[in-house]
Amino acid sequence: MQEKGKLIEAALFMSPAALDVQQLQQVLGEEHYSMAKKAALDFMQEFNNRESALQIVQIEDSFQMRLRPEYEAKVQHLAAKALFHPGIMKTLALIAFKQPIAQSLVIKYRNNKAYDHIHRLVEEGFVSRQPKGRSFTLRTTKKFLEYFGSVEEMKKKTQ
Repeated sequence: MQEKGKLIEAALFMSPAALDVQQLQQVLGEEHYSMAKKAALDFMQEFNNRESALQIVQIEDSFQMRLRPEYEAKVQHLAAKALFHPGIMKTLALIAFKQPIAQSLVIKYRNNKAYDHIHRLVEEGFVSRQPKGRSFTLRTTKKFLEYFGSVEEMKKKTQ
């Protein structure tokens, strides 16, 4: 593995969130954005061809090191404590599965405590809220994708 690949691997391993190409460009000391992106894509392909429990995924213009889905069930009990309590997670799941969804519908399905849940999810950057009429439209953010994966992956985990 080349030095650039080792630096990318180290950066992705250390980061709790996905790193965009500009961040990788800084780590690599690379002058050109396109060269940093090519190095990240090349490394991702090389890394993912290994027989490893880990994989590198691309989320829009960012990269993240993750556990392969087939190993999650066997080791998830070792993960850190949940970020949110079950009530907030249910509200987040509703938003994720039904997005874009009106805030008024979330309140109708979840109850008035969902106002606090939504406020916390927006504060933490997992949900975005845009005004629409007398309510808001809610949808998940890039941070949600980085932390939880795609909605399709979530659906597979819950089946």
